[in-house]
Amino acid sequence: MMRVDVIGQYLYQQYQDDLDLRAFVAAFNSLAQGYVDWANTANLPIYTALSGNLLDWVGAGIYGLRRPVTGFPSGAIYNAFDYNTETYGSGSILSVLATDDVYKRILTWKHYAGDGVYVNINWLKRRVKRFILGINGTAPDFGETSEISVIIGAANEIEIVVDYPADAASVELLVQYINSGVLDTPYQYNITARAA
Repeated sequence: MMRVDVIGQYLYQQYQDDLDLRAFVAAFNSLAQGYVDWANTANLPIYTALSGNLLDWVGAGIYGLRRPVTGFPSGAIYNAFDYNTETYGSGSILSVLATDDVYKRILTWKHYAGDGVYVNINWLKRRVKRFILGINGTAPDFGETSEISVIIGAANEIEIVVDYPADAASVELLVQYINSGVLDTPYQYNITARAA
């Protein structure tokens, strides 16, 4: 149950005749009530309605997931060129922060509980489709998941193949984040993804 009114500070009886102290306690209680009112109306756990720094604060503080940073090589890096052709370390890694939309999709991937706690192929396919269709981390209502194939190989290898050309950008992000380990998958399996 949320607290609506703050438990106010009070002034001891022997100081009741001091107008300055009474004003100070009244101002303090008013300020504290403002914080409680804001916390009750901010709806912090509803991350799909947040953006920017507040989303980062809620994602890290409440849900335990910082906004992911993806690195892309730009220029020559170690083991990416022939020997004696370029100076080692002349390249760099271009770091890109996930957008608010992608960050919310990752939070939904990690914390959505509507599919249950037991992982199976249908659970995995629904999670993949929710990531692709769930703009700003929403959980849209969708029917079948026939565009997503799950191929089980030897030695606990699983490959997810997504044939969803209508939203190729989201599919590419999904593939990148599954293959880099940003999106949680069952640790017992070596799961990779690719677009069809």
